[in-house]
Amino acid sequence: MKKIFTLIFWLTLITTFLHADEKKVLIDSVSVKEGNIVVSFHAQGIFDEKVIQGLRRGLTSTFQYEVQLWERKSRWVNSLIISQSRRIKVYFDNWEKKYLVLSPEERRLTASLEKVQKHCTRLENVALIPLTKISPKKKYFVSVKAVLRPLSMENYQEIKNWLSGSAKNLDVKNLDDSEEQERRIKGGFLKLLLSLTGFGDKVISGKSNDFNVQAGKVVFVK
Repeated sequence: MKKIFTLIFWLTLITTFLHADEKKVLIDSVSVKEGNIVVSFHAQGIFDEKVIQGLRRGLTSTFQYEVQLWERKSRWVNSLIISQSRRIKVYFDNWEKKYLVLSPEERRLTASLEKVQKHCTRLENVALIPLTKISPKKKYFVSVKAVLRPLSMENYQEIKNWLSGSAKNLDVKNLDDSEEQERRIKGGFLKLLLSLTGFGDKVISGKSNDFNVQAGKVVFVK
């Protein structure tokens, strides 16, 4: 068992290292719109073939974005100004043969995988803070962390049974989940197995260059 655990650990580490440059959050723009600092970004490489396969098997995937505005203090220490969370859920409706995308803003049903990928991985003009709360004498930057959870708690139980051999096929019937349920998902050996099979959490991040605000406009600085 120890040898198997070690092998899985190194395979996970190598796989993560090889694909590290392919998966990241890219900040497309930071600007001023309607009196607010807004940011647009996209998560590159996180919606991969394994996620698509999982959706088609009936797994719910959740995309969680933590968007933060920081004041630059020094090279190592910075001050968090504001943090926002955006949450998007998607699963494949076998009855409709379409993907259902759920967010606080809307409910979208589409047969286009391309539209699903764009909707889940690209966010435009996320308002962070009113311009009046920004000092023109200070430097700021935006960071974004994207977390993809390819399974809900109910999915997790099905996967656990499948990996243990007590279930021959994946048969996910209950596709509901919640943040509380997700916090109950255990780590350890099973978490490594889930990562290797494409069902584990995927976490990527990115940040903008430093900027300040001059005459109502975002100006990037060195």
